[in-house]
Amino acid sequence: MKGFSSVSRLLFIMISFLLLSCQEKEKVTEMDLLFSSLHADQAKWWRYHKTNIDLSSDFLPLGEDGDSISKKAFFEALLTGEFIAIEKKSNAARDQYQLFKLTKESDGDISYTISADSYREYKHFMMEGQQFPDFKLTALDGKTYSKEALLGKTLAVKTWFLNCKPCIEEMPQLNQLVEEYRENEDVVFLSLSLDTKAELQKFLAEREFKYAVVPQQKAFIEDTLGFSIYPTHIIVEPSGKIKKVVNTAPEMIAALKSMNKG
Repeated sequence: MKGFSSVSRLLFIMISFLLLSCQEKEKVTEMDLLFSSLHADQAKWWRYHKTNIDLSSDFLPLGEDGDSISKKAFFEALLTGEFIAIEKKSNAARDQYQLFKLTKESDGDISYTISADSYREYKHFMMEGQQFPDFKLTALDGKTYSKEALLGKTLAVKTWFLNCKPCIEEMPQLNQLVEEYRENEDVVFLSLSLDTKAELQKFLAEREFKYAVVPQQKAFIEDTLGFSIYPTHIIVEPSGKIKKVVNTAPEMIAALKSMNKG
């Protein structure tokens, strides 16, 4: 009986170990495996991040445990440089991003990069819901625009300058957008440029841009709005509050169309 008891105890230990191992394996998700393949290689992580994570989108932020957290808390975690975001695959209408904490084995360059990359999006996010500054601006065609006069309308603003290649390359997309809203008087497209009236007139004589163009707006763009990256797009709600701040035409177009569904 004593020998049998020893064998039984050994079998019990082995079975318990196997069950525990199976349970531990079940806890390892696809996201865990993805994190393991990314966190030790900055270049591999960066490719994944730029392809799959859009911090300017209306995503659902998840904490380390997969619980919902505020977008502000999510950004603040990324800003520490201690976390990266992994996309959680689901059938939900909104993208879901979960925080994963970096380890001692993680590539140190990831920490600096995620912090720097998140800062701009965090700054833009914190502008949402704030009042757009007061303004009174005169476009090249002599028409005057002011915040007071535009209350009740949606305002799409682009900041740019002539030597900014991305600013010029996205103009066909923006022209098409303006055409789509041509019959909608409640949406106004306004662009603020760093360049002089003469420089802009020369450029626009050869290349069409259907936004209203306001020259020499460096002080308003950089000092009042606090932007230093071009292009930057701002969508202002009819109430005069900022709805969205992004850096590319596709992001702005998606946000604008989402506001104006129906």
